[in-house]
Amino acid sequence: MKDLSPLLKPQTIAVVGASEKFGAGSLVIDNLHTLGYQGNIVPINPRYKELFGHPCYPSLAEVPEQVKIDCVAILLGFAQVNPVLEEAGRRGIRGAWAFASGFAETGVEGAKLQAELKRICSVNRIHFCGPNCVGYANLQDRVGTYSAPISPSLRKGGVSAVAQSGSVILALANSNRGIGFNFLISSGNEAVVDLADYLEYLVEDERTEVIIAFIESIRRPEAFIRACTKAAEVGKPIIALKVGKSEIARQVALSHTGALTGADGIQGALLKKMGVIRVDDLDQLLETAEAFARCRSRLPKGNGVGAIAVSGGEIGLISDLAEGLSLRFAPLSAGARKELRKRLPAFTAIANPLDGWGSGDLVETYPACLEVLAKEEDVDLILVSQDSPPGMAEKQIKQYADVARAAVRAAGSGKPVVAISHVSGGVDSTIRGILEQGNIPFLQGTREGLLALHHLIEYARFQRNRM
Repeated sequence: MKDLSPLLKPQTIAVVGASEKFGAGSLVIDNLHTLGYQGNIVPINPRYKELFGHPCYPSLAEVPEQVKIDCVAILLGFAQVNPVLEEAGRRGIRGAWAFASGFAETGVEGAKLQAELKRICSVNRIHFCGPNCVGYANLQDRVGTYSAPISPSLRKGGVSAVAQSGSVILALANSNRGIGFNFLISSGNEAVVDLADYLEYLVEDERTEVIIAFIESIRRPEAFIRACTKAAEVGKPIIALKVGKSEIARQVALSHTGALTGADGIQGALLKKMGVIRVDDLDQLLETAEAFARCRSRLPKGNGVGAIAVSGGEIGLISDLAEGLSLRFAPLSAGARKELRKRLPAFTAIANPLDGWGSGDLVETYPACLEVLAKEEDVDLILVSQDSPPGMAEKQIKQYADVARAAVRAAGSGKPVVAISHVSGGVDSTIRGILEQGNIPFLQGTREGLLALHHLIEYARFQRNRM
């Protein structure tokens, strides 16, 4: 495994092309301040003597030798990247990143330039991120070469993301889903350090608990397989959004041979065999990551689901969308049916999924129903269906807060508890806060939430079968 510490955990960063003007040249330094970076920032630009309170130097060569630089952030045009890397090599710098596009993604000449970049980094043992990417943010260590504005509200946590698309990293960082991130890495063209390298590093990183990846291509399949295998061994889920289905379809249409028809299917089968959780879009990626971030240490022991809602209509919606997934709504035992009959009005059907509305007394009826479900031996996971969008009336927030507290108490059973708000677009902060204190994921969207439960169940089954 490559030691990516000089790149991802540098003690000193040189910012070549630093500028006081708004843009990547100022944002990288601004982001380091926002993150609370405790290391040394060395701006490089011949037009300034000082930038943002840091002494500025005309070039890397003119930085005093006693200043040991671990990583260089290059905010210059594509034609100037390789000369800076040559200079970095002469100084013994082992980490680098470049924002510029204009390399292999542009054609033959760009590919030649990228090949030369790779040669320079190989000769000088430089771990290089990019080119043509946003960079990275290491939230736990408060460092990064991130070239877009970082929100101060971006939360720290155990989810690390690698994306071969800069805009996807921005979407994840700005998603406002409440997910806590460790690393956000935009890998770009992957001229030197690629997806497999990052995965290997994150699998070994103690503060990364869940890995999410946006994948356009797998450049080194054997190394990728090795990283995924290791992740499975240590019980660290990898959630992947792998694109390219439509491109394959177009290639098949052009070739008329059918030779590529199985390509995506083969990749999908390989991902499944290695325990990689494949999702179809960014919403699924985020909700599945939230579910695993909070339930990784208490995976369901089977596929029996005990579901409770306060609406017969939403029970129908859940039941319809659960068709074809691995969720099995466990039949209730005779004892459970008897207990629930005592707690619910005669007009309420006793079934799973259960309508816990009763007569509308969520303080008394709902917690009692959840307690019964949690004791059921055939229930491996508890699903709490409760819409809690922002903007609710205060009285409704208070009422639904009782539902959230009951869910937290049910988690005392040791079984995973997951809450779903059927309407996407945010959740009430009070309800979220109660659930977060109980380490219960609060998922947005019926389909996305149910798919996250499906993935939890399937991953737990995968891990059991590995033993």
